[in-house]
Amino acid sequence: MSGLTRRELLSLGARAGLSALLGVGGPTACRRAAGRLQTIVIQGAPSPPSLALLRVATQGVPKELAEEVRFAVWSTADEMRARITSGQAHFSGVPTNVAATLYNRGVRVQLLSAYIWGILYLVTSDPGVSSLAGLKGQPVLIPFRGDLPDILTQYLLRREGVEMASFLQPTYVSTAPEAAQLLASGRATHAVLSEPSATLAILKARQNGITLRRAVDYCNAWAEATGRPPRLPMAVTVADGALAASHGRLLAWFQGAHREAVEWVTSHADEATRLGAEVFKAIPAEAMRESIPYIRFSFVEAQDARSEIEFFLSEMQSLSPQLIGGRLPPDGFYYRS
Repeated sequence: MSGLTRRELLSLGARAGLSALLGVGGPTACRRAAGRLQTIVIQGAPSPPSLALLRVATQGVPKELAEEVRFAVWSTADEMRARITSGQAHFSGVPTNVAATLYNRGVRVQLLSAYIWGILYLVTSDPGVSSLAGLKGQPVLIPFRGDLPDILTQYLLRREGVEMASFLQPTYVSTAPEAAQLLASGRATHAVLSEPSATLAILKARQNGITLRRAVDYCNAWAEATGRPPRLPMAVTVADGALAASHGRLLAWFQGAHREAVEWVTSHADEATRLGAEVFKAIPAEAMRESIPYIRFSFVEAQDARSEIEFFLSEMQSLSPQLIGGRLPPDGFYYRS
């Protein structure tokens, strides 16, 4: 795949004008004095994996680097991409394959770090299922046809010598919350869910007298299939390419602050939940708190994570080249401090 979609191009044009009016656009629009920015924008999805990014924003930025920092929620992939392509977001938390796709389409983002290393589970009400191989012939809910939950499930089953389409009955739904609701209401038995949707389903099912459990951790399934460590580079941070090239001190601040924030979330889960509850209002606090132990937070800088990221992207590309934008990103994709 190459080039931006028509929607992205339209969003770029519209939002570029808006960013100039608001004074919170790209690095050039935000500059008030040489080397100093007015507003730093960090964006992330409205869910627990973004808690560390939210923590960075609430802690503030040194005044010699910028006047303020704020957190912006992206609720759809289109919104996230539009902010990046228009320069309105300086730092973004995104799925790893999305970062690769953006770069391959000509959006010169810089991958700074990988920070989510596991988030995907097979959730089931069947006490007899303990592996993907145990799903033979059964219907399984899978959100986002052609996206990462789908492709990764296909990959893991292929590693076991079977093709998903003929081995089980994939039932595609448009969103993870839809799959979670069907599972929690007893209208489905199995679903591939990321956090916090897995936790939400388990809690809701409990209210309905149904017992759900995480039967398969995809990190462990990945380790069994590949012989590599039980972790998957699922989400990364990227920076605006122009910012990364011209504001090294700001990048160094962000990297250090994000590293500390990731450690803070895992060691202060109750405080992190209270922080998230103020912004991620659609997620009940109980579900947010209970999901944190099932999200593998770990800050790894781009150069240190590169070999694992490239292996992961390469394996996904073998089934779906379009999932990563057609090719492995080159050296310039990975930020070097």
